This record gives sequence, structure tokens and C-alpha cells, in this order.
Amino acid sequence: MAATRRWTLFIVGFVLVTLAFHSGGATLRSGTGGLGPTVFQAASPSAAIIAMAAAIVVSALIAVGIARLLTPLSGLAIVGAGLGWWSLNLESMRGVLSEGSMPLLAADGMAWALVVLVLGWLVIQFGQPVSEVKPEVEHEPPDPLLSPDAVRILLCGLVAIPVVWIVAVNDLRGQALCAAILGGLAAGIAGRLFSPHVQPVILPAAVVLAGTLAMWVVGMMLPEDVAVAWARGDIPNVIRLSPIDWAVGGLLGVPIGFKWGDSFLNHEDEPMAAKG
Repeated sequence: MAATRRWTLFIVGFVLVTLAFHSGGATLRSGTGGLGPTVFQAASPSAAIIAMAAAIVVSALIAVGIARLLTPLSGLAIVGAGLGWWSLNLESMRGVLSEGSMPLLAADGMAWALVVLVLGWLVIQFGQPVSEVKPEVEHEPPDPLLSPDAVRILLCGLVAIPVVWIVAVNDLRGQALCAAILGGLAAGIAGRLFSPHVQPVILPAAVVLAGTLAMWVVGMMLPEDVAVAWARGDIPNVIRLSPIDWAVGGLLGVPIGFKWGDSFLNHEDEPMAAKG
């Protein structure tokens, strides 16, 4: 019965999130008429921002509800799965890199990093904390945003970059999403191992932030004729992912990796008794 209830919640939550982004994402029309991979460089940016903001609010409510009924990692993963499924319809980054603005692309990534950070905070603040995470000192949990533990878990987002670089070898949408999810998964495992005593509020956003910084640095080094370089396969793999792809990696890949990371921990030592 418990398993049936859990899977029912998963499926219903996934469908509702997918529908929310399907509705809001219809405004992400590019100059070619297809669904562009960025919000700030859509044909009508203001409409895209408002519609996507509404979809994010709906998704946040669903995530918090799932977090309260199941786990916060499940709440985040369902939003990531719904966003990822919808984003399979998006165009590749080729048009944005050839004709768009790199500063606007970086701004898009920073906005998604902020969205993912808020989602992570909401599911743990208003849903429930990740039960497997125990503070090093009982009843004294580290600050999930400002403590040294939070800084370590923030740096774990960088682990996603080499994974994405290896996996994203072409501009197929499925491969870009797979690369993002695997990168987030690797970052989730790293965060669980290297900062096991802090709630992972910041970790999903850390993946998006790392991806945005990588896009910005690599984007500044692109050749003038991006279309020709793309046709030759000379585009660095990490820039084949859109900000939305990185958000999917943070929201879906990180919870999976964080959960998998439990199997590598010595749980007898992790929850330490209060000192004194």
C-alpha cells in the first residue's frame, strides 16, 4: 500500500509539473518559431518570464507537497523530471550561440540558479529536512547556506562540469539532458560524501551555478563564426547545454546522487552524540 501511494504521488506530481511547464514554456518561441532553449532570449522575453514564473510557482507548491508527504529529495526530483521531459521539445543551443547574446545567456543561467536555490530552500524549510543528514554535533545543525559545510557542498557543484564535458558530444536534446543529469548525479554523490552533515539546500543550485560559470568562460572564447565551428564539431561540449538543462541536472540528478551517496558513508560514525 505504501509503495502504491508513493508511486501514485510520483506520477501525479510529474504529470502536473510537466503540464505546468508545457503551458508556461509555450512562450519560449525563438526567431525560427520553435521553442528556444533560453527564457531571456525568447522572441517575447517579458511574456516568457511571466509564464515561466507561473509554472515555477506551481511546481514549487507541488514540490513542497511531495516533500511533506514523502521526502524533500523526491519533491525536487519530480520537478526536475517534469522540467526535463518538457524540455526535450526545446531547440539546441546552436541558434543562441550563433546569433544570441552571451551576457543574456549567463543572466539566464544565474536566474535558473536562483530558482533552483529557492526550490531547495522551500522543500526543506516547508516540507521537511533530509532525514539521513545528521549534524556532527547533535541539535546543532550547520547553516545550510552560510556555514563552512555549505561552502564545501557548494564547491561540489563543480564536479558536474567534467562529467558533462565527457558525455555531451553532440547537440541531441536527449544527450544534453542525460549529460546534465549524470553531472548532477556526480555532484550529488560528492556533496553527500564531502559535506555529510549539512542539509543539501544549496547543492542543486551549485550545479546550475557551476554550469553557468562554465558557459560564460567557454562562451568568451568562442570563435567569431560559431555556426562554422559548430558544423566542424569545434564547440566545447559544456556549452551544448542550456541553462534549463543545468537546472534539470540540479533538480533531478543531485537528489539521485545524494541518495546514492548514502551507500558510501559509514553510518555508524556519521551521527555523533552531543559533546559534553
